[in-house]
Amino acid sequence: MPKRPSPLSYLRDNVPFVTLVVLLIATVLMGGGSRDDILSLAILRPLAVICLGIGLITMTPEQRAAFKLPLGFMASILALIVLHMIPLPPFIWQALPGRELAVAAGEALGGTQPWRPISLVPYRTWNAFYAMLIPAAALVLAVQITREDHRKLLYLLIGAAMLSALWGMIQSIGGFSRGLYFYRVTNSDSPTGLFANRNHMAALQVCALPLLMLAATRAKGPRMRVVQIGCTGLGALAIMMATATGSRAGIALSLVALLACWLVWRARPIQPADKRRRERRQTWVPYALGSFGALLLGGFAFLLTRSQSFTRISGGSTVEEYRFTVWESVVEFLPQYLPFGSGIGSFVEVFQVHEPRDLLSTSFWNHAHNDWLEWILEGGIPIIILLAFAMFAYSIRMARLFGRSKTGQFEVQLGIAGGVVLFVLGLWSGVDYPLRVPMLSAFAAIASVWLAMPDAGRGLRGSSGTKSDDAPDKVTAGSFETRPAREYG
Repeated sequence: MPKRPSPLSYLRDNVPFVTLVVLLIATVLMGGGSRDDILSLAILRPLAVICLGIGLITMTPEQRAAFKLPLGFMASILALIVLHMIPLPPFIWQALPGRELAVAAGEALGGTQPWRPISLVPYRTWNAFYAMLIPAAALVLAVQITREDHRKLLYLLIGAAMLSALWGMIQSIGGFSRGLYFYRVTNSDSPTGLFANRNHMAALQVCALPLLMLAATRAKGPRMRVVQIGCTGLGALAIMMATATGSRAGIALSLVALLACWLVWRARPIQPADKRRRERRQTWVPYALGSFGALLLGGFAFLLTRSQSFTRISGGSTVEEYRFTVWESVVEFLPQYLPFGSGIGSFVEVFQVHEPRDLLSTSFWNHAHNDWLEWILEGGIPIIILLAFAMFAYSIRMARLFGRSKTGQFEVQLGIAGGVVLFVLGLWSGVDYPLRVPMLSAFAAIASVWLAMPDAGRGLRGSSGTKSDDAPDKVTAGSFETRPAREYG
């Protein structure tokens, strides 16, 4: 019987995985809000810098080459943000489109014009840079961990989603008491779980669905039925809580995610024929018990429908009422800032310059509630090129994974699940800003690693041979080498 390693030796041999777990736990506990004035960011962001430094030190050239696409995309985003913060001489920045107000302000003050960066609001651009260090650290660490550690990571993310769902239930049962919420600016009339915003709570629940499907189809042995029944019940809980938040996007994208889960199910490992025959007599058991669990959760959902938050589905809100007006306004003035954009993170101040009279109030719009539009406004043509390249690469990767789904490989199924997560968050970004939340941005970074894992591993092995899902693996994802004020929103 092999001797179990001591905690110190395990830590020494698994530095990237342990560091990533620490980062994710901190992100779950302190990264549920999108605002830049959340006190916990003073702890979370420096921790992310330390984790990123560890990841850069431990990453090998083979891992960088294997995951050059997601790593290169992340590096391009950070480079663009840095580019927007470089001071430029007056004759350059004054010639940029959309800088007329800044020029007029400088002339009104008298004296010579100072050097200014591309960004019209530099301090918000710095904030965007610091915010990106969290998903960057998660990405750099995730490309280094073993295949078995990615399994553990899968359950960790499912656990985070269920913890948020259970806390949302406690908030509902507790009558939405203010003491049950972790953030000062929050939707205190809805179950938000570990988040400040109900929509982001719903986003995590929806993103957990493909992970639960993967866990259920990978279960084997005597506990297989228990795992499948548990995943069914947790999936019902996730859908119920996404609905209970009153998020319209949560309801619509729950259906999208459920349909997309068919791709994950299709990539499941096919059991031998004789084993299927032995289990055919018992196939009704998980469905019956799963249906019973769903019925119980449905009853709880009915109770939640009586809460104030659920009226958002049939009623309206300031965001829903004026969202299209904001989009129309942004589309109208956006060309004024092309081709370089107004500066990463500058939406609040730029929109206030062009804000329609009908929207003026004591509140302000923190985001456009359409991140695709906001990204283009802030980043201009370079962002459009990056987004187009990302969508093209995503489509190619998903097509390849779908073509290999019959192999039953864990990496292929995990890649498809990661692709579904990115697809859901991409659609959600059309009506909200989920990727500006540290917890969800780290989740998306890990999902991008999952999407790249099959091609990265196959390329390093130098063949297209498959690997048994039941075989013991101590291989890295990258190298596969043997190792031991109130605001709207």
